[in-house]
Amino acid sequence: MKKEKNQLILSSSFMIVYLIFNLVYMIYNNELITNNMADNISNIIFFAISIIGIVYFFMLALKKDIDISKHSKGIMFFSIVFFICNIISGIFGFILYSDLDKNSNKKQKRELPVIEYKEYDNKYICLLAFLVCMFIMFYLSNYIKGILGMVLMYLSIISIMIFAFRKQLIHDFKYFKEYFKEYISLSFKTWLKSLLVVMILSLSIQLITNTANSNNQQTLQQMFNSVPILIAILSVIYAPIAEELMFRGVIRKFINNKTLFIIVSGVLFGLLHVIDDSKTLAEFSYIIVYSTLGFYLSSLYYKTNNIFTNMSFHFMQNALGVIGMILLKFMV
Repeated sequence: MKKEKNQLILSSSFMIVYLIFNLVYMIYNNELITNNMADNISNIIFFAISIIGIVYFFMLALKKDIDISKHSKGIMFFSIVFFICNIISGIFGFILYSDLDKNSNKKQKRELPVIEYKEYDNKYICLLAFLVCMFIMFYLSNYIKGILGMVLMYLSIISIMIFAFRKQLIHDFKYFKEYFKEYISLSFKTWLKSLLVVMILSLSIQLITNTANSNNQQTLQQMFNSVPILIAILSVIYAPIAEELMFRGVIRKFINNKTLFIIVSGVLFGLLHVIDDSKTLAEFSYIIVYSTLGFYLSSLYYKTNNIFTNMSFHFMQNALGVIGMILLKFMV
């Protein structure tokens, strides 16, 4: 249990640091007590729940006679609270909960099926579909006007990719449905690890280049402010399906070597997310962030040979992004 106790201490420690910085910021900007009663009450509730969670985690970590496995629900609750306030603290809590859940269900848990990679659809048709989609996105999109035109464009792209991969999608979904819990658990843990690494890289790039965020994310936020429902649907439905088929599905058909596949797929994924919006070296440097995310997605696909594990990972990543855009639009 030493590892689990250390995770509790790490989660609590990051939360303490966050609370201190938040408190100093509010005092410095005279926001600790405002004329808005609702804000004052929400701040009190926020600090109270956070402190209760910190004390609770430290109690579990430091008391030798406490069985942490019996407190999995409490750990999950405060991990969600911490995640909303401070993502890093929440990630450590989620990882701990995942480990506890894995240990408690060790006897009942099934291993993932070992699926050998097999081409269920003609790879040259899939490559042609990929090239057609790239042509639509980077050339025809310049002539498409209005929301209706945008909707038709993305519908065309996702339809082309689904048609090209229809046999593999049917095969993969059969196993994904049968081993849903195991696949989701693996996708979730891989996503959490990638989220921590991507956050560190993003913050480092922002500090070094003095940029607020990637141009791709800023463009998405501007579009979300104009057509929030459309961008939300594109982010959580279109992107996980179309992008995984294009950047993992197609490339995997032509590259069998694990390392080469992960590098090529990851870098291409990163490149396509920055090349259209980057005008300076600082803006282009975000290729590191997107490529790293692509590396995690590629390694997950190589491990499972099931495209739906990638789609679920991609869905989690983009759903978090949509939540962030909602907060920026309606709460800031």
